[in-house]
Amino acid sequence: MPILKSFLKDGEAESYQNVQVKFVPGRKAIMTIYESGDNDDDEGEEESWVEKEQIVLSDYKTKDEMHALMVEKGFQLKSPEEVEAIQQQHKDEAEAERIKAEERREEMRIRREERQRQREEKMMEDARAEVEGGGDGSSGGVSMGGLN
Repeated sequence: MPILKSFLKDGEAESYQNVQVKFVPGRKAIMTIYESGDNDDDEGEEESWVEKEQIVLSDYKTKDEMHALMVEKGFQLKSPEEVEAIQQQHKDEAEAERIKAEERREEMRIRREERQRQREEKMMEDARAEVEGGGDGSSGGVSMGGLN
């Protein structure tokens, strides 16, 4: 799966013309191929797309197989400049996500440390109150009754 994920997330799939990747975490990777619907009569209307085929990408084990599939399905590579721009965009997005994850980890660490500090302060306050109060909540003195 790491090879497939790399193919999809690093921009290799999008290096082909008319390909868009919608990455959905936790879902099976399926390539859906659409073809243009018949809209010759409807001037000025948006072009409609009809689903033609679905292919489970996890059946392909290497990037070479995935690239061969793209060519077999009629997709053509974009220009080298476009491919480079896509790959750079994906690298930038991955770096931004890495930085956000690092910031989240740091925020969590700070919160954890603050909770630990608060627990320690509470324990110290409880211990101080126990010492000042005599330990068992009594006045600390001894009472003896006289014998007559």
